[in-house]
Amino acid sequence: MQLLSQIHVNGTNAFIDLLFGDLTEIPKEHAVDILVVSAYPGSYQPVPGTLIHALFNKGIRLGDMAAAKEADLLKELGCWLSQPLTPAQKERFNFSRILCFEPRHQTTSPESAVGNIFRCINTFAFSEENNEIALPVLASGMQRAPLEKMLPAILDAAIFWLQNGLPLKNIKLVLHTQEQVSIAMPIFDKARQQLIPKVAPPQSFTPAPPPAAEPSRGGPPPQPAPAAASNNYDFFISYSHKQTDQIKEFVDVLKQKNNSLNIFYDRSSIPAGGLWLRQISDAIQHSKAVVCILSPEYSQSAVCWDEFQCAKVMELRKKATLIRTINFLNDANMPPIMAIYSYIDCTEGDMDKLKCAADELLKYV
Repeated sequence: MQLLSQIHVNGTNAFIDLLFGDLTEIPKEHAVDILVVSAYPGSYQPVPGTLIHALFNKGIRLGDMAAAKEADLLKELGCWLSQPLTPAQKERFNFSRILCFEPRHQTTSPESAVGNIFRCINTFAFSEENNEIALPVLASGMQRAPLEKMLPAILDAAIFWLQNGLPLKNIKLVLHTQEQVSIAMPIFDKARQQLIPKVAPPQSFTPAPPPAAEPSRGGPPPQPAPAAASNNYDFFISYSHKQTDQIKEFVDVLKQKNNSLNIFYDRSSIPAGGLWLRQISDAIQHSKAVVCILSPEYSQSAVCWDEFQCAKVMELRKKATLIRTINFLNDANMPPIMAIYSYIDCTEGDMDKLKCAADELLKYV
């Protein structure tokens, strides 16, 4: 396997590698924890020319793995995680598990597909055992998404999540044809150049300005501008839009109890598009607590997953609890990554209990 180029992601110890080679023959120096593959929903047939076919020919049958998944998030995120490979297989293939991404719809929007890819990756990357991954340029093979659209979208998402604290050490993007290499290299190098710190040009000498006039006798000296608050929001409320009316009522109760609270809960002012997630992430980074109102609709919402995962990576970065969960409507299939939190129980949609939960939350501000 040949290393073609590498990006060091600013402010982290993480790298994104671009390689040329065979994902069924990963050498030991490029060993990873998770191999990411994509498939049509529920279809694991070894179609010639696919990675699934190449793995099948070497004894790894994705259909058998799908029948004995370790974690199943097909309904929520269109992905699942396999059981660990056998020790002999790990030694042979130099990866430990497979994360299978199964987009539920034909890929027409690379941004949408990449969002789902990273929601899947983020869910299983919060572990020291799962911090190096390898993947092809997903959805650009049999699923026909153009590589020249998928690769920039994957790079943009990978850099965003790594800069925001996703605890991955290495993402290996692997190309398998020379045609892919010729398309990918300029795209990858452009992304790499954009992350190289710019060196300021030497400045010509400029005489120092004359000293400022002293303040008039008896007047106060000039004061420095106040420092920006370390937390702009007391609470970031993450919820499904189907509970909008109840959440507005809940926020009103919080503000009645403490009218000085600054609460972020209305996303309507944030424009859709590539900047949406960055603005949400910025708001979460400047919040003292992220309150997740759990429900079946919450765990099936891409928006809610993004908000939850932004908060989760902030917890890992700060090594402090940021997420507070409220179980508003019982979710029989609540994902483990959400269920690990000790939640305030307000089921089933009990507004009186939800209002009482305000007192519990106010302990954190």
